[in-house]
Amino acid sequence: MRLRQLLPRFIQSGLDAPNPLTARFLLLHTLSHLLMRQIEAEGGYPAASLTEVIYCAEAPKPMAGILIHVAVPDIAGSLGGLAEIAEPRRFLGILVRALEHARWCSLDPVCSEHEGQGPGLLNRAACHACALVPEPACEYGNTLLDRVFVKGMDGGVPAFFRMS
Repeated sequence: MRLRQLLPRFIQSGLDAPNPLTARFLLLHTLSHLLMRQIEAEGGYPAASLTEVIYCAEAPKPMAGILIHVAVPDIAGSLGGLAEIAEPRRFLGILVRALEHARWCSLDPVCSEHEGQGPGLLNRAACHACALVPEPACEYGNTLLDRVFVKGMDGGVPAFFRMS
C-alpha cells in the first residue's frame, strides 16, 4: 500500500532510479541511510564524506546489496577506516543500533504517518531527524526513503527486521 501510493509521484518525477521501484529498493535505500548516520555517529566519519551504491534487482537474478564508501579519501577518513568498521563484530553492533534508532523519530508520529515529503513528495517516513543524509552522500538526492519498511508499522507494514 505504501509503495503504491508513492509510485505515481515516482513515475511523474522522471528520476533515474530503479525501474520498477520496489519495496526491496525502499528497504535497502533507507537502511543505507540509517547505516550512514550510525557510521557518522560511531565512526567519526562526516556523512558528507560517505556515499552509497544500492544494488537491487528482481530479475533476471534477484540481488540486494548496499555499498557505503568514502567519496574522497582525505582528512575525513580512508577506506581502511571503513574496512575496520565493516569487521563483522563491529558492524553487527552498528547495524543493531541503526535498527534501534529507526524504530522512533523525534518527529513521530508525524514522520511515520506522512503521505509524502521532500523533493517531489518522494519520501514517506524519512526526515532530517531520522533518515536524511547530506545530498552528496545519496545517489538519489535524498528521495525514495521510507523508514516504515525497516521498522514496520502497527496494523500495517510488518517490520523486515524483528527486534525484541
